[in-house]
Amino acid sequence: AQGRRVNAALLIDVPEAAILERMTGRRICRQCQAPYHVKFNPPARAGICDRCGGELYQRDDDREETVLRRLTVYRDQTLPLAAYYRGEGSLHQVDGLGTLAEVTERLVSALNAGALPWA
Repeated sequence: AQGRRVNAALLIDVPEAAILERMTGRRICRQCQAPYHVKFNPPARAGICDRCGGELYQRDDDREETVLRRLTVYRDQTLPLAAYYRGEGSLHQVDGLGTLAEVTERLVSALNAGALPWA
């Protein structure tokens, strides 16, 4: 970070099973790019976009085998940084389960509590 010390690191903690469910359930409309999720935001008719009637598809990045590889890379290359920042006393973990509003509230609370230097 250009010779500057990191004062705080924020980790949004989500179990791998939840990450897998969230990512592998995503679908995108081929025509208008509208986002859907088979469980959390399904279209009215399976496989058909509510907006334009286009076909919904699963991106290659959202296929189970790809997500599992990405999680392995995360565990091996990124997660060790959490241990480093925890040792430095600058890691702040936030529960990433729940609705978008709930997780956002936790993040804002962490910021307001002074977890990060710009709070």
